[in-house]
Amino acid sequence: MVKRHVRVYIEGGAKGKTADSDFRRGWKKFLSEIHEFARQHGYRSLEVVRGKARGNAFHLFVKHKAVWPNDLVVLLADSETAVPNNASVWKIVADQDKWQKPAWATDRHLYLMVHFVETWLLTDQDALKQFFKERLNLNVLPTSNLENRSKTEIEKALKQATKDTKKGPYTHGQAHEIIELVNPDNVKTLRHGNRLFTTLRELIEENPVR
Repeated sequence: MVKRHVRVYIEGGAKGKTADSDFRRGWKKFLSEIHEFARQHGYRSLEVVRGKARGNAFHLFVKHKAVWPNDLVVLLADSETAVPNNASVWKIVADQDKWQKPAWATDRHLYLMVHFVETWLLTDQDALKQFFKERLNLNVLPTSNLENRSKTEIEKALKQATKDTKKGPYTHGQAHEIIELVNPDNVKTLRHGNRLFTTLRELIEENPVR
């Protein structure tokens, strides 16, 4: 029997010799409950694929059947924009990036971080404190209505909060290191964060490995 995996293509990542392995480790820890759920339904594991640039992540996702034809594959990407209630996720990326849904895909094969991964980081101030440690100014960070806040607002707040820390000011390349520390239950308080965990579980449950 072919050992199938759940593969999650994710945009982003820093530069460096260990960038790929660091990225995969951080995100796989964050998604560990989905990994365990996939194993309960016959999959060998959940594997993270670092997509690097946004367009490249989509390209790898679309072409995955040539590399991993037997796997259940989904894409996780920044929305880069607001996502109205009941909006199709594929319409969002079609308008934003001109991405067209592959014929084999459904809405459950695409998940969005609204507006971007940094929104998810703000859900867990304990994770931020663990990463940045001393001189982190949590008072300037928004804590509510996060998915409706712009990238500019969130980036400005993160840089302001971390500018006096040894690891600051915040850069996007630190996201995968922080997401490893983030409690998924905090991200589930966001509409699209919760969608990743609930809807991907449904997709796995409906496509078990026999």
